[in-house]
Amino acid sequence: MKNKRLRLVYNPYAGRRKLTAQLDTVIRIFQESGHEVSIHRASSPEDIEQIASQSLDVDRLVIAGGDGSIHQAVNGLLRISAEKRPVLGILPVGTANDLAYALHLPKSIPEACKVIGKGNAFEMDTGKFNDRYFVNVASAGLLTDVSQKVDTRVKNTLGQLAYFLKGIETLPSFRPFHVEFENAGKRYAEEVVLFMAVNGLSVGGLRQLVPRASLTDGKLDILIVPAAGWPETLRLLLSILTGEKANPEKIVEFHTSELTVLTDRPIHSDLDGESGPESTWHIQIGPKISVIC
Repeated sequence: MKNKRLRLVYNPYAGRRKLTAQLDTVIRIFQESGHEVSIHRASSPEDIEQIASQSLDVDRLVIAGGDGSIHQAVNGLLRISAEKRPVLGILPVGTANDLAYALHLPKSIPEACKVIGKGNAFEMDTGKFNDRYFVNVASAGLLTDVSQKVDTRVKNTLGQLAYFLKGIETLPSFRPFHVEFENAGKRYAEEVVLFMAVNGLSVGGLRQLVPRASLTDGKLDILIVPAAGWPETLRLLLSILTGEKANPEKIVEFHTSELTVLTDRPIHSDLDGESGPESTWHIQIGPKISVIC
């Protein structure tokens, strides 16, 4: 029987470089599961997207990295037609590993390899934010671009703590922004500090942010924190981060499959921890993608 073809693309800097020490074990497990293995060491985020978009010659594309690496791979894979697109496998070696958590993938690299070698494909939703796709979250506002600003070495040393420390630094200079949109026949216009369109079950390692979110319902969960004076705003943000949702009536939440958001000035966005487009934003459910779990 002809071996299936598997390409491993790895981010050499992700998660304290813990994959590199186990690379031989990874290759052995994939080969023992009947796969012909090729390896690509990613030189940049753009490189991951490029190699993914060219992976019509393999059955499984395995990404070893964090959520940012998966984001790049998904944007590359979705350039390939569905009938020719390889199935995505994930080795969770990043900092937060949100998608791996949602898919219940093992944290152990050898165990995750066994799942990829023999596991079943799962059809999951993606989100689309203007012309880019995301798998976990598209966001704008306070704390949302922290991942882009934290040095890789600091992430690897401090883990999630690095995100929170960097986020605190941004508070004094942050300005709320005005958003406008229509949903379910109602018009919304308000000053906000945080806007999120959530597809996954975990965001930045926060497991209870949107507990009802689903990867298969064809909907995005919108979460908005309005500006309410800094003491109240910080209290609302802290309650969201801890999953308690104090004063839930002040937090805007709803499901939608499509939304257009206008802002009073160009606002930068973040998609899965990577830089996203400036507003205006057209947000919608994207194509489904096959992931091994």
